[in-house]
Amino acid sequence: MKRRTFLGSAALAAAGNLMAGEARSDEQAGGTPAVGRIEEKPRSIPVVQDCDVCVLGGSCTGVFAAVRAAQTGARVAIVEKQNAFGGVATSSLVNIWHKLYSNDGKQQIIGGLTGQVIERLERIQAVTSHGDGKRHFTLNTEELKIELDRLVVENGIRPYLHTFYAAPQIEGDRVTAVFIENKNGRQAIRAKVFVDATGDGDLAKDAGIPFEIRSGLQPPTTCAEISGLPDTILKLIEEHREEFGLARDHGWGSLVPSSDGVRMCAYTHVFNTDASDANQLTAAEIEGRRQIRAYMDIARKFGGSDNEPCLVDLPSYIGVRETRSFTADYKLTEADVLSCKRFPDAIANGTYHIDVHNPTTGRFEFKEPKGDFYQIPLSTMVTHKAPNLVLAGRMISTDRGAFGGVRVMVNLNQVGEAAGVAASLAGSRAEPVFQVDAESVRKGLANLGAIVI
Repeated sequence: MKRRTFLGSAALAAAGNLMAGEARSDEQAGGTPAVGRIEEKPRSIPVVQDCDVCVLGGSCTGVFAAVRAAQTGARVAIVEKQNAFGGVATSSLVNIWHKLYSNDGKQQIIGGLTGQVIERLERIQAVTSHGDGKRHFTLNTEELKIELDRLVVENGIRPYLHTFYAAPQIEGDRVTAVFIENKNGRQAIRAKVFVDATGDGDLAKDAGIPFEIRSGLQPPTTCAEISGLPDTILKLIEEHREEFGLARDHGWGSLVPSSDGVRMCAYTHVFNTDASDANQLTAAEIEGRRQIRAYMDIARKFGGSDNEPCLVDLPSYIGVRETRSFTADYKLTEADVLSCKRFPDAIANGTYHIDVHNPTTGRFEFKEPKGDFYQIPLSTMVTHKAPNLVLAGRMISTDRGAFGGVRVMVNLNQVGEAAGVAASLAGSRAEPVFQVDAESVRKGLANLGAIVI
């Protein structure tokens, strides 16, 4: 066994065994080790919200879905397991939004809520524009949390933070309610239409939408905000990684706007991880923090006498790139992305290249689109198997290559906006989401300030 494989497997196995204990007499759904069974008595669950649209997952994708649904007249609830909105951008500290312009730099192709949030952050010096929006933006994601709070409140959305989705109530092929858990116990939210923006597609899975977990998942990264690291830190990690139990890897970093040299560090990966499995996710969180301590120790030992690394912030959630991939009415392909194919039901535009993180080396494997921009169609988000459920976020229907391009936040922000409009229209018309006319979604987005091409 290679050293890198051994290190990753050993760390994950150790944490997994610690959680599970020695007894493995039974298995729960999803392969979670169990030590027996107990019966839970039936109970009456209070319905705390009856609304038009319920969004599960409070990433920017989810918040933007909720905002657009509210702006088109829907009564909206949003459920988020963390203490703040923003998903990978805030809870995982990933502070890059990619460019808003076509590859030739002549046409703005992304606007809408992405542009509005950037403008809000500019007013408080919480974003740095690289190339006037034609390259990328770096964000102060702590400030982003507050702006997302404001968006939710301003649009009259009912927020549920520190709240976990637990299970659906399903009648026929329709989701009629979701059960949630928080400090107030088990509750239920009823809605006409649901948007799954959980990332892993937790509701979509429970609703029976077909999915796959591809082999060789792109590994997650535990990011950190650190000051005082030497400029040569990536080279030092490569030279001394074995002494500190780090596998051969590849990473990147970015300065935090308006900070005194604080850098967002995404220097390593946690290999061999399926973050949709509870045991593997727990193990990955522990291993990711160990890796951060390891490369900070490398900086302390080999970074020079003037080096004083200081750990400023750790994420509340590991940065997950890929888990479940669902099958919708259309699967976006690598060829679609590379050829910059146009779609009559396009609801998002993107330029970010195909970027697949190698599952064993962490290397970024790039392929460049051969055109000005590609598109994401609405049909990747809806399925005839779920009449009142819209997919939003990284689990939309794509192949491996297309996923490598569309998975970044500026693309999925637009997917969220479209999900909100589609869900609101479906609810108001009492029709399945897959029957909502794509042109009406496109017109609705355009009327709200999104760029529709």
